[in-house]
Amino acid sequence: MALAAAALLFVLSVGGALQRGWEQLRLEAGSQRVSIWFTTQALVEVHRFRTALLRYDRGDPQMDPEALSLRYEILLSRLPLLEGAEEAVTRSLQDNVDVVLGLQASLEQIEPDILALQPGDTARLTRVEAAVEEADRLLTQINLALHHERRQAVEQARASSRTLSWFFLASLAGLLLSLVVLILLTLRGARRAAEAEHTLRVLMDALPVGLAAYDTAGRVVLMNRLALRLLGLEREAEAIGRRSSDFAGINDSEAEIARVVATGQSTPPRETVHTGEDGQERTLLISTGPVFGPDGRLSRIVRVGLDVTDQRQADRRIRHLAEHDTLTDLPNRLLFGSRLKTLLGRAEPGRMVAVHCLDLDHFKEVNDSLGHPVGDQLLLAATARMRAAMREGDMLARLGGDEFAVIQPGLAATAEAEALARRLTEVLGRPYRLQGYTLRSGASIGTAVAPQHGMTAEALLSRADIALYRAKAEGRGRAVLFRMEHEAGLRERRRIEAELLVAMEAGQLYLAYQPKFSLASGRVKGCEALLRWQHPERGLISPGVFVPVAEETGLIHPITRLVLELACRQAMAWRAEGLEMPVAVNLSAGHFGAEQGVRLVEEALASTGCDPALLEVEVTEGVFLRSTEAASRSFRALRAMGVRVALDDFGTGYSSLSYLQHLPFDVIKVDRAFIAGLDEPGSTGIGPGRRIVDAIVRLAHGLGAEVVAEGVEKPGQLAVLRELGCDHVQGFLLGRPMPAEALAELAQRAPDAKLACSAA
Repeated sequence: MALAAAALLFVLSVGGALQRGWEQLRLEAGSQRVSIWFTTQALVEVHRFRTALLRYDRGDPQMDPEALSLRYEILLSRLPLLEGAEEAVTRSLQDNVDVVLGLQASLEQIEPDILALQPGDTARLTRVEAAVEEADRLLTQINLALHHERRQAVEQARASSRTLSWFFLASLAGLLLSLVVLILLTLRGARRAAEAEHTLRVLMDALPVGLAAYDTAGRVVLMNRLALRLLGLEREAEAIGRRSSDFAGINDSEAEIARVVATGQSTPPRETVHTGEDGQERTLLISTGPVFGPDGRLSRIVRVGLDVTDQRQADRRIRHLAEHDTLTDLPNRLLFGSRLKTLLGRAEPGRMVAVHCLDLDHFKEVNDSLGHPVGDQLLLAATARMRAAMREGDMLARLGGDEFAVIQPGLAATAEAEALARRLTEVLGRPYRLQGYTLRSGASIGTAVAPQHGMTAEALLSRADIALYRAKAEGRGRAVLFRMEHEAGLRERRRIEAELLVAMEAGQLYLAYQPKFSLASGRVKGCEALLRWQHPERGLISPGVFVPVAEETGLIHPITRLVLELACRQAMAWRAEGLEMPVAVNLSAGHFGAEQGVRLVEEALASTGCDPALLEVEVTEGVFLRSTEAASRSFRALRAMGVRVALDDFGTGYSSLSYLQHLPFDVIKVDRAFIAGLDEPGSTGIGPGRRIVDAIVRLAHGLGAEVVAEGVEKPGQLAVLRELGCDHVQGFLLGRPMPAEALAELAQRAPDAKLACSAA
């Protein structure tokens, strides 16, 4: 019974100490709330988005739709982090997971309003503000609950820590008492002593902590199996009689033992990193306490070490995930911004810090055409190439999607920044071999340098983005160093955007119509609607100037709606005059990637009452690189309405005969690039242009489609097209774009002699 009592006291003492230690660890872990940081960041992004929304509604020239959409995407990216937060105590967050999911769905539903939002659009602004205000309220509620839980956890941890040392002392006293009882029992009999020693050894070795006892001189007198394993020892005899400083990887242990001997008090638990003989580092929670004999004198010092390596690795992993991209393991936007601010604050006099903003060219096309796995492989391959091209000390980050950024500190001249940008464009422009595909992507890079272009992270990133936009505008695959005149170009683009809005309301946009002639009859058989902008001060503005701005800002959708309505109304007006004149309208590939093209056509037909047979929709091959399935669904819907579909600029893009097989077109238009060299003889007498056009005509007729040749400017080209069996032609030789009245007059004339004559 005495032996059982001693063993029970030993287990209760050590077990109680372990339980209190674990409880203290749990309380401390509960006070470290990563989810508070996540909810706080989400609240910050809500407030930033509301500020951006207010600035945008007020017409702030520095807040364009692209910047507003970026703030919106950043806000959405914060919400999924709340769903995956793992902590010791997450009751408030877990109780609100459904709220977070509903909040994310609510914010995603306002994306169309954000994309279509224009300054002064009160209805859409009200819907967006209502959703954001509700998000603010819910996130604030969750954040307050988390702060309340954290405060409670901190208070509990503080209260527990004050009693933990006393509890350890009591546990050590209990341990000593049990040891004393066992020693007394051993004196009463060798057999009982052997049994007690064996029991003690089993109990010590079964403990999930490292346990070592020292005499007052600091020499080991006892050590359990786990402690031996941490020190890389096989047997206890190898440790008995040695000081703790004799073991590799033990830090400050002798000082703690000496402190306990001098004060007779336990030391508070502390973390230390122990490096074993195998070189592996372990994080231990160490506590040292005194053991007093029956006479009240100090007899032993006991050190207990709890291995918390796994818990600390989990903590570091959480922090790493919060600051790094999951695919490439590169720093994310958060860590990039923090590092940039630090480097700018510590910049040496006479030294520069460069920021490079980088986009992979054609990445979306790779994702859409070959799938996301290939896109991910491309991102990883590009990351490896960029790392190899950079110096040690440079920082590469992935900001999202195919957007990367580089910080290049400690530069003596801007030429060093330009040299790195050139290296990056060169290595990223080389072909990739991924999963059996040979891909060419390339990259566009914009560079800004501190202090010349600003001394804040925001200014440098903004100006690097402007330079990146310039690089894309110049044809992609380029590296551009920011210059002050680039901001003037951006202001001009914003001016065009603002004036384009006015032009739509003031009726400055109108259509000109270029006739299409039948080679068989010589008569006008249709026309193509071409958008024009007559500015009251600047005169006629080319579509090549304002259409790209419209596509980038989202104005292309209302402009396309206007063009469709004007074209449909004119077609019906011609019919009222007794003239059947089908009108072809070009639609952007973006309309079909987002599946908006069909809706725009339906609205135009419904609002004008136009016969679908009088409307023809022209698209380029680029539509299939965005979303082949979406484009196919849209084309089938258009043809089901009775609208004809034409493939424009055939042969000049990412041509593939597969989509012609699965989705035949009504019309295939031969690009002017092939018509230009049609009448030029080759080395064998027949030029390559003629051979290509001949092949396209045969292919189209084989698929049951009509052929229209664009850009006919010479009589010789016309003669060759007639010989090849082309159906329709258009170009400056036959008719330039003209007003509707002029086209009606032209269509009512006699057939054109040049077109109506026979091949002979």
